[in-house]
Amino acid sequence: MNNKDNTKKKIINVAQELFLIKGYEETRISDIIDGLDGLTKGAIYHHFDSKEDIFNSVVNEIGNKNIELFDKIKNDKKLNGAEKLQQIVKLGFFNENMAAITNMSPNLLNNSKLLSAFIAEIIEVTIPRYITPIVNEGVEDGSIRTIYSEEVSEMIAVLLNIWLNPLIFQGNRAKMLNKMKVINAITKEFDIEIFDNELMDKIEK
Repeated sequence: MNNKDNTKKKIINVAQELFLIKGYEETRISDIIDGLDGLTKGAIYHHFDSKEDIFNSVVNEIGNKNIELFDKIKNDKKLNGAEKLQQIVKLGFFNENMAAITNMSPNLLNNSKLLSAFIAEIIEVTIPRYITPIVNEGVEDGSIRTIYSEEVSEMIAVLLNIWLNPLIFQGNRAKMLNKMKVINAITKEFDIEIFDNELMDKIEK
């Protein structure tokens, strides 16, 4: 790793610690500078255009830790498509990396740049890398019933990542459980149970 990469990595690490402690809204660029042992504001803006860009890099860094976990489920030969989809959803709910992202993030409706980046991630990564291949596999193995696999994949991704997202739609635990029941009722049409009883019981408690 060269000096440029080292500097960028250091900025991301310091920012991540601050975002986790103070949250995105309360962390200022000056706070990040103070933690960089002599690096200047110019050094930060040499690598990042804004605080939003730093935050997106921090989220990507944390999210990359999940890739191995999600890929392990996706490639598990013992699970059918519907089971893989259920396991990936469960991992998303009970995962310290995802919890860290949620805890440090602002309400996305208050920051159009972060909201745009979040939606782009869903469209460019989540759907084509995980949801669509798993739904297609489920159609092939008979565990998912639909002739509209692409549309069903997009619908599931939007429901899970937008409608259930507390950074976009705020609400209490009871409302979250009601939404989960509605999603199960919708996906039952395709023989998919997104949320099993174990997950619902954990959320309720």
